Amino acid sequence: MRFLIRLASSDPSKENFLGSVRRLAATVGADVHNPKWTSKRALELDYFVPSTADSELFLSVLRPIYSIEFVRDLNAPPPHMSEKGLISEARQYFNSERYWECHEVLESVWRRKTGDDKLLLQGMILVCAAFVHHQKGEQEVALSVLRRALVALNVPSTEYRGIDLQLLRGNADRVVRTGTFEPFAL
Repeated sequence: MRFLIRLASSDPSKENFLGSVRRLAATVGADVHNPKWTSKRALELDYFVPSTADSELFLSVLRPIYSIEFVRDLNAPPPHMSEKGLISEARQYFNSERYWECHEVLESVWRRKTGDDKLLLQGMILVCAAFVHHQKGEQEVALSVLRRALVALNVPSTEYRGIDLQLLRGNADRVVRTGTFEPFAL
């Protein structure tokens, strides 16, 4: 089974934090992969366990040591939502620096679109992907993906389902120009 979790710690060292989580996971038979860091130094990662009971065991080991911001069962099917609901959920994920989840939600909308809407959603998905790469410490890849996003976002629209596209393009362009990733809201 695969889960997504975000943990907070007072340990200033990312390496100590991640190493500790990996050691704790190994003690209960869990595997952790794909670490990503938020701007607030929270650690988001995937963990794999054989069963829900094993997940609960892993969480019980983590709770006394770390603050668990969220856990999401990635095996559970997503609930059916309207496009408006999906875009709203995607915005919430993006604004909470949950870029991977935002990417997944936007992709579910993108699959059904054509034309400029499809291209625009592809650009927004690429912005999310760039921030995921940034969270993983892959700065050059992140900037390259963000440059591709800007090309896809270059559509005549100024707004998409409540998202200010001029602001999105401006923020993405600022990151590319400065090379500095700072979270911004949609």
